[in-house]
This record gives sequence, structure tokens and C-alpha cells, in this order.
Amino acid sequence: MNQSQQPDAADPKRRDILRWTVGLSAGLVLAPLAGCDGGSDDSFSATVDTLPEAPRIVAKNGLIDIDLEAAYAHNSVQLAASAQNAYPGESTQQATDLRSYNGAMLAPTLQLNAGDTLRVLLHNKLPGNNTKYSSLPYLNYQNSTNLHFHGLHVNPGIIRPGVYGDYVVDTPDAGVVPGASRQHEIHLPADHTNGVYWYHPHLHGSTTTQVANGMFGAILVNTPRNDFDLPDDVRDRVIFVHRLNLSDGGRSDNLYDYVNNKNSAFMLNGVYQPTIVMRPGEIQNWHFLNSDVFYPFNPVLDEHTLWQYARDGNSFDRVFRPVNAATSVQMDGRHWPGNVLYPGNRSSVLVQASQTPGTYYLRAAKAPSSTGEEIVARIVVEGRPVEAALPSPHRLPLYNAHQPITDAELAQHGGKTRAVILAMLNKDSDLLVQPIPAGEEWFIPPGDGVSLTDTVFATGNVGTKLAPFQSDLAVTQTIALNAVEEWTLYNLNGYPHPFHIHVNDCYVVKVNGEDIEPYWADTIPLAPNGTSDQPTSITFRSRFTDFTGKFVWHCHALDHEDLGMMELVEVRT
Repeated sequence: MNQSQQPDAADPKRRDILRWTVGLSAGLVLAPLAGCDGGSDDSFSATVDTLPEAPRIVAKNGLIDIDLEAAYAHNSVQLAASAQNAYPGESTQQATDLRSYNGAMLAPTLQLNAGDTLRVLLHNKLPGNNTKYSSLPYLNYQNSTNLHFHGLHVNPGIIRPGVYGDYVVDTPDAGVVPGASRQHEIHLPADHTNGVYWYHPHLHGSTTTQVANGMFGAILVNTPRNDFDLPDDVRDRVIFVHRLNLSDGGRSDNLYDYVNNKNSAFMLNGVYQPTIVMRPGEIQNWHFLNSDVFYPFNPVLDEHTLWQYARDGNSFDRVFRPVNAATSVQMDGRHWPGNVLYPGNRSSVLVQASQTPGTYYLRAAKAPSSTGEEIVARIVVEGRPVEAALPSPHRLPLYNAHQPITDAELAQHGGKTRAVILAMLNKDSDLLVQPIPAGEEWFIPPGDGVSLTDTVFATGNVGTKLAPFQSDLAVTQTIALNAVEEWTLYNLNGYPHPFHIHVNDCYVVKVNGEDIEPYWADTIPLAPNGTSDQPTSITFRSRFTDFTGKFVWHCHALDHEDLGMMELVEVRT
């Protein structure tokens, strides 16, 4: 988006009173205005808009250069007092003491163009690790951390001594330990796809805790031609969808706390059932990001259609996919996986407010492995009507689109296929390596008091015994630079494990062996309801271009990842 514009303005007049400041090392910092718009006429709403928005840091001269501090922060949030569908839901005020970035509930949104450079100096100001809370040694570093740039096609290695790219292959007892810092430097290729991405910690064993606490922020990538932007009068909103798992004291200090604490209702940008205000006929551009650790989010808006045009930063080739109550759950066929967002997924939608003033509810509709329907926000439509029309699909934001991966291209680049299994298994399963190698601890014992006892979160190639990531027997997928490959992922469980691979996007071509309308994504929910005897599957193709080095793929249900459902990938020349 043009760096001289305020992308979340509902009306161009608002830009005259926006407060720009030059902040941090490089980049412009824009603090969004909170509350409602004022005015002597009826153009704007008398109702307060309570959905907070993160400050945006916009690249200046091709660079964002910022400090990011991981530390505990004291805040206060509204939580649902009980599960219910009514609005307003009964709520309680809860003081929290959670890990955060820069002491805020919302970390900054970073806005760059393709070809820009992002420099982040990460400071770990968390307290020292408690190395005795778990009987699994690799879970005892909950306050060590690192940083992943989810969905970006960037260098996964060490750029030069002391400067890291998207590097996440630290051992659990290493990474950025409390009191230390790490300099990241990310160079976006000039032809990088534009869209919505995000950043969050990724140290094996501590990722669940830190992301569940709220350590994440958005990344918006445009092109230098400004193709991702919509007209100035279309308000652009980044909406993180997230649950908190809190103790009565407002804390969640480790993986066991996450598992044992009661989870909250869905919160949007850290707020329970916020109010979003729109004028009759107004169009807004919403970017949903599911930053929850486990649960899917399936958004529908009463009496409205959400016009989805992109998923995981990838457009649908200039077409809308309408989402309403009738189409909200489509987990098979041509529309796989619909608008259901599993952890790590992003969805960009246009929504046009009804011409009829009133209150409408944004709901998290039921989806596979969800907890049922919830009201997550109310949309208040009031004020002077706006004359606006949804853009025709050919006028949607223009993306640097990935080209389809054809059979011919796959064959010309080696045609290699892989068959990989993701599975939650009992420790005695004959699909696992048996016996477990001496000195390795694969599962939480009953004595730790956590419900996930005696379960192994394992991966491996079809035809081999399975093992978790922390085992010396874990598989590494070794790939040649510039190879084009086809992978089939098999699911042995009811839960549709969201598969996420770093660095290179996936072109999904089949579900359960049947051809589908292909789509690009970086986080793919597997077909649900698989078993050891009848596994379900998805098949994708990928180009492993531009970067060598080690990175990972994993289940983006982060407790599954932390407990072992992850594999190392190494791209070599």
C-alpha cells in the first residue's frame, strides 16, 4: 500500500487527522485511531468501534529496521463467563500476566513491498528457564525463544556471522536464551508473492506456550506497483483470531498449563465480542489470521456474504469464493477447504454492509474439530449510506501469482514423489520404532499430570517406522535445489492436522487421491477422520527454489508440533 496513505481509513477525510511518527530504526509507525469517528453530520456512527488494531510500521526507502522485545506484560482482558451464543455474552474482567512483544497485546503489523528488507533485532527479556517442570527435558526451556516469518519465501539460514534469516533449527536448550538477542535480516525477493503473512516464535518445545500467550504479529507484502491495494475508501483490517488458555490468576506459563487450563472463547485482536462499525453499503477488506494453537475458525456473518479472494497470501486467480451460512463448511470436493481456517491459515475477504441499518453477528460456525458455534463480534451498520459496488473479480488486488505446477514441469524436474505420515499414536503402537531407543523420552508420563499421557506425536515416510522430531531416528527430507516434487500426506487421526512447510508454498492437487480444483497454500488441513487401516490424504506439489539450507515442516496445532509432529527438511545443491 502507498506509504503516504492510511490503509484502514473508512473515509479519505480521516487521513487529514492521522498521526504519523518516525519511529524505531527505520520505517514509519502509524498508530490506528481507536473509537468512533466524530462529525456534525450523520456520515459516521455514534457507536464506538471496539476492535483494536495494531500499529503499522511501513517500510521506508525499502527497509524496516526494528527492535522486538519478548517479555512478560501485565494487561487486562474481557473473557466469556460461560459458553453461549447470545450477545452480549456474559463476561468477566481478567488481569493477565503473559508473554508479549514490546509489552502490548498486539505486536506491530509490518508492511513492506516485494524486494524490501526487514531487519528485526529480537531481545529476550523473559526470566530464566525452569529446567525441572517437565520430565521431558526438551520441554524445560519455555522462556528461550526464536523467530519465524510464517509463509515468506526467504533464506532459512544464517545470512552472515551474527545475522540470521528465517532460522528455526535451534535445539530446545539453545535459540535466544533469556537475556540474549538475535539479529534477523530478511530480504524479500523482487518477485515475492504479495499478501498476508505473520511472525511468531518457533523454538521446538516452547512454541505452544509463547504463541498461546500472544507473541505474534502480521506482515503485509505489497508489490512496488502497489497492486495489492484497494481504493482509499475501502478500510483494510487485520484480524487475529485467538483463544487464551488461562489459570485463575491470568497466566499460562508452560505447555502443561496450556493443556490443563480452560480455553477462552475466540477473541478478535485480543478482545471478546468486539463491535465493528460500518455504514450502510460500505465495503471493508478483512484479513483473518488464525493464530490459535489448535482450533479452526470458520467465519460467517449473519445476512451477509464474505467474498473470499485469497488464502495464505495466495489469490484465487481473480475470482471470488462467496462464504455465507450455507457454504461455510466445505471440506471436500472442488471447494476444499472452503473458508475454514486452521491454525496458521489466513483468509482475505471483502464484506459489504447491508443497506439496512441494524446489528448483525459475526460467528465462528461449526467446523471439523471445532467446539461448536460462537458469536465472536457484532457488526453495527448505521450512519449515512455509502454508494459502493464490489469490484468485479478482474479488479481484485493483483497478486504476483504462482503459476500452476503441471505434470510436464514435475517430470522435467525429476518427478520425485514422497509419501509421509502424520499420526498421534499410543506409545505401544506397532507403527512406532520399538523399542524406544535408550535415553529417549517420547511421551508425557502419567506422573506429570497432563492428559496427553502415553501418546506419541510421530511422523515418517510410508514404509518406515515412525518417530517424533526429538528422536535421533527422526526422518530428514533431503531435497535437491530447484527440484519440483509431489508429496502425499497421510493422516491416521480424526483431527485434520494443519500441515505447514517453511520457505516454499504448496500447490494442492488432490484430496484422498481424487483430483480437486488446485490451490496454493502454505498451511494445509489434512483430510480428517483417517485411521491406521484407512488413512486419509492430501497431495501437493512444490518448487524448492532459490534457497538451500535446513528448515522444517510440522503440524501447526502447536502442541502437536512441540511434542514431536515435525520433520527437518534440507535443500542441497
